Amino acid sequence: MTPADLFETFGESAFRLETLQYYELAEDEPRRQAFREGRPMPPRPGKTESMRLVRNAVASGRRVHRVHVVDLPLSEYIRYELAMYPENIAAGEDVRIARRGDHPDLRSLDTDFWLFDAETEKPAVIWFRYAPDGRILSRDYGDSAGDISRAREQRDLALAHSLPLTEFMALPAAR
Repeated sequence: MTPADLFETFGESAFRLETLQYYELAEDEPRRQAFREGRPMPPRPGKTESMRLVRNAVASGRRVHRVHVVDLPLSEYIRYELAMYPENIAAGEDVRIARRGDHPDLRSLDTDFWLFDAETEKPAVIWFRYAPDGRILSRDYGDSAGDISRAREQRDLALAHSLPLTEFMALPAAR
């Protein structure tokens, strides 16, 4: 199972935890360059399709939400992602930010994942494994009780210490 497969078929909720301060995605380079130069960002390959999936899910009553755990000072890449997130919000996703330094337990969050249908009889998680330079190494499917319990605990921790993107952007640290 891939995240795309699960995104097409989930029934109630999809939650994304992001913990890295940099992701190496070659297809993002034109957008990152435009961001660095203060120019409008060109479309990202695949972004239109992923936002369509989010819009369709939300329109059908399903919830899509994420928390990105960030470090201060914000990296250039995180500033870029913060500038991109309004696209996700426009599609209906609830985007939240948690500052790792604000709560000691957030330091334990170091593995990205998508958690699907966490409170149903058929939950599933996709764990993302990254190289130190932010390149994706693998996406590992899990549906064991241990995987689901771990992902739920991490989701709940991240949500408890996060702010909606708009509130986070109003803080001096976000500028």
